[in-house]
Amino acid sequence: MASSMIHYIVSRLIADEIGVKDLNMFLVGAVLAPDTGNKEDGSYCKLHCMDIRNDVALKGFNWAAFAGEHKGAMSNDYYKGYCCHIIMDALWYHDVSDKYIRHLPAEIKNERIRAMHSDYWRLNHLLIKEYKVPRNQVSVVDIPDAGIDKENLLRMADCFKNQLQAPECNLDELEVLTWDIVTDYVEKAEELCLQEMMAVAGGCNGMNPMDLFVATQ
Repeated sequence: MASSMIHYIVSRLIADEIGVKDLNMFLVGAVLAPDTGNKEDGSYCKLHCMDIRNDVALKGFNWAAFAGEHKGAMSNDYYKGYCCHIIMDALWYHDVSDKYIRHLPAEIKNERIRAMHSDYWRLNHLLIKEYKVPRNQVSVVDIPDAGIDKENLLRMADCFKNQLQAPECNLDELEVLTWDIVTDYVEKAEELCLQEMMAVAGGCNGMNPMDLFVATQ
């Protein structure tokens, strides 16, 4: 899904507009917490509110279900950030992963996934420069979420700290993700997060998450 750096950038772009008071707590939810799971034991899908609709052969990330489950806590900056993370990954899954990765034959797809993860690291320097990203770490604090493993949260924080120290990179070193793909995504993610978080705050319906679901096969 979207890289930690991309989550960090989009989250900082929208924080003031959605009334975030505790920026670090918001960023713990938006950058770190949902990615503390792993795909092997299913915790990654659970923490991302993966919604599989076998009756229509579609799946995706359901931020509306997350907001509904935590309806009484969505004024908390941690949960605001967490919901934004799911929105961003839902958009990345639909607009990037499904378009450039998922349709490929297995042997090609696996290699392309490895290349894309390398692109994440290459992009860190370029994104920091383009969006004038402050090199502020996200500090692990006590969160109101018993479902998140503290050790994994610390591990994610250390990983993101390393990303903030990204070495220089040139655009021509990218293998899968072009600069236009990423910057277009950031713009669209900013707009979608603002739209959906305003809907959550106002207690009204936003976009149907299923509009960003993809085929299960």
